[in-house]
Amino acid sequence: LNNQTDVLTGLVSNGRLEETDGERVLGLFLNTLPLRLQLTGGTWLDLVRQVFATERDSLAWRRYPLAELQKRLGGQPL
Repeated sequence: LNNQTDVLTGLVSNGRLEETDGERVLGLFLNTLPLRLQLTGGTWLDLVRQVFATERDSLAWRRYPLAELQKRLGGQPL
């Protein structure tokens, strides 16, 4: 990681509808949720806990389309 402490990565999630008969809807429902981590050092277990907490806190945004986020940021790649 070249001693970087600010890391931006992505979590690919299944955006399929979570309702009755949601599995019957056709289409591609994958979405990438950008995740930013501030690595502060520590053990491997500390890193796993930090990543888990970041993912858990971001779950509410998992259906927000990456393309919409990029559009709101003026087309900047993430």
